[in-house]
Amino acid sequence: MHNITKRPIWSSLCGLAILAFLPVCAFAQTTSASGPRPVALLPNPCAPRFAAGGVIHNPPALYSANGVLNVRFSYQQTTDSVGRLLHCFMTENGIQEPTLHVKPGDTLNITATNNTPPQPFGEVFLAPNCGDTTIQYTPPPSGITSTGASVNIHYHGTNVTPQCGGDNVTKTLINPGTTFQYSFTFPLDEPPGLYWYHPHVHGLAERDLLGGATGALVVDGIQNVQPAVAGHRQELIIIRDQPQLQGLAEGPGNCGVNVPFQDISVNYVPIDSNATFNSSGALSKITFTPAVLVMRTGETQFWRVVNSSADTILDLQVLYDGVPQMLQIVGIDAVPVNSQEGTQPGELIPVTRFRLPVASRVEFLVRAPASRVKVAQLVTNNINTGPQGDCDPSRPIFNIRLVGDSEAGDSEVEDDNVGAFTALSTNHQRFGRITEKPKSTTRTFQFSEIQPTQFFITQVSAGQQPIVFDTNNPPAVITTQGSIEQWNIQNIALENHEFHMHQIHFKVLSQDNFEANGAQQAPAINGQFLDMVEVPFWVGDKSVPIPQVELLMDFRGMDIGTFVYHCHILSHEDLGMMATIQVIP
Repeated sequence: MHNITKRPIWSSLCGLAILAFLPVCAFAQTTSASGPRPVALLPNPCAPRFAAGGVIHNPPALYSANGVLNVRFSYQQTTDSVGRLLHCFMTENGIQEPTLHVKPGDTLNITATNNTPPQPFGEVFLAPNCGDTTIQYTPPPSGITSTGASVNIHYHGTNVTPQCGGDNVTKTLINPGTTFQYSFTFPLDEPPGLYWYHPHVHGLAERDLLGGATGALVVDGIQNVQPAVAGHRQELIIIRDQPQLQGLAEGPGNCGVNVPFQDISVNYVPIDSNATFNSSGALSKITFTPAVLVMRTGETQFWRVVNSSADTILDLQVLYDGVPQMLQIVGIDAVPVNSQEGTQPGELIPVTRFRLPVASRVEFLVRAPASRVKVAQLVTNNINTGPQGDCDPSRPIFNIRLVGDSEAGDSEVEDDNVGAFTALSTNHQRFGRITEKPKSTTRTFQFSEIQPTQFFITQVSAGQQPIVFDTNNPPAVITTQGSIEQWNIQNIALENHEFHMHQIHFKVLSQDNFEANGAQQAPAINGQFLDMVEVPFWVGDKSVPIPQVELLMDFRGMDIGTFVYHCHILSHEDLGMMATIQVIP
């Protein structure tokens, strides 16, 4: 639950010695006489964004060629018709947040110029740094929104290097007028699936994501691991959130009055909350206008859904005249399910609902409704996020409209069909046989809060005290490349939190004590490899066990360097619920 000090803020390491140990290097460069050519400021920033009730379309896409994908981004901002601050990454030909398609082993080169207005300077980042050294960010005093202009890019879920020029968020700053070059290579065993990219400057992350600056990143080849998807049309479904349109007081954590903390959109089609008031001026009801998705009669589609919101948890169901439909889960957080161990190809996981934490992704097959179905919808259900949690109410996301083959229109695109199955053995899998390896250590962490402005993630097994994140803090955890550790993540706060680990995935071993606190275990995730997991609220009664998840962390990748773990509800992360880990050779 958020009071004024937690409301959205929309209104307003690289050493050569370390690089020598890396299997794949990353290179970075900021603007100089010989540096990358800046990307010019573009007209019509952050457009188009669409009207409520519109048909959703797959976003524009860029594909790698000959092992390389080169992208040039201008980071820009504007305001919409109701004064909400928008942010976006735009290509030189005006495409907003294109989907980036690469293959395992490809190199991604992104030149990014920050073309937003400058703001006052704040904290100086201690060396070593990537790009600029002083953040343009001013933390807010109580009740006043912050300002800032620095940006960087996080390549969420990717198992790539955290060195400068790679997926580095702790020390990378791109200030207004600065151009920065990302260049890194994906591992040859990078799992094929759905990833995404977004800004990750501490203190500004929530604002920038509420402004819509997020895009999908797809590592192609999922049909090589899971033949069930071959030949099916795919729909990329990007769910974002944005500041609530009418500025109503949000409902409690169990959403008794259905006023959401944030509104949502799907592929930039808004599903804004609309309030109706009675004659005495009291709120009488909230309604939502769903978007529209087109399906052919009788077809099965491959839906690839990313929750790229800042704060909004989703609990997804497909309903045909109110009846939950079977979803065949293909992948979670960019890892095909049951693909890392056992008989290949791995079996799909059938579910009738799927909990999608902030920043998580799910990919599944769904069959079109019969022509007799009157209302076919993708919805998110009401979530009890705890006595101090945000309101994430039930609301439709889109209605399904059936069409014949001749009416499919521009949804009939050859690139949207998944290719044929060619078989990728377990010997090529990134996390294979992890459970056969010995664990080097077990660590226990806790989410905790001092409401309303201090949020922590603390390694309690090491006797650490809660501390608000600062990029100049020393690492809270030091480990060694190649190790496998068990991390138990507990939540002693009175609201839900979402654990995200950069650079690596983890195997979910168990979800413990959820039911004792009135929550339910998330379906389909035990035994799977994720980079996001939800830990529900505790009731605060010492006689009731603390909710926790048990995770197996895999540090056998190209993860030498310093990176972060945090709660991915970004209003929590921006208020300090993050810490750093250093992986040494």
